[in-house]
Amino acid sequence: MAHQERAEEVVQRQLDFYNKQDLDGFVSTYAKEVELLEHPSGQLLAKGEAALRDRYAKMFRENPNNHAEIKNRTVFGNYVIDLEEVTGRENRGPFQALAIYEVKEGLISRVWFLREEA
Repeated sequence: MAHQERAEEVVQRQLDFYNKQDLDGFVSTYAKEVELLEHPSGQLLAKGEAALRDRYAKMFRENPNNHAEIKNRTVFGNYVIDLEEVTGRENRGPFQALAIYEVKEGLISRVWFLREEA
């Protein structure tokens, strides 16, 4: 149970930093060699801390009203699965995304994203 709480806590901290657009805090919740992937294609979106920082710095800069709200969360071992509704993106209405976070040693090591237009 404590293991699940830690995984959920780090993912929640990451979300809180994301919604505040606190780039340093956000990046601090990820492993140095983090991988962001699209599911089911497995396409690599970003690998490593520098790529993560660049990707989200640009997104926060271009979308100052960006916000993600959790609609559903499942914790399964060291995995946290969040159904999110994302709003505040430029030139785009609200949309839902499913994020599957893998947490190792207290940091997010891998994330798979599934997207669906609302």
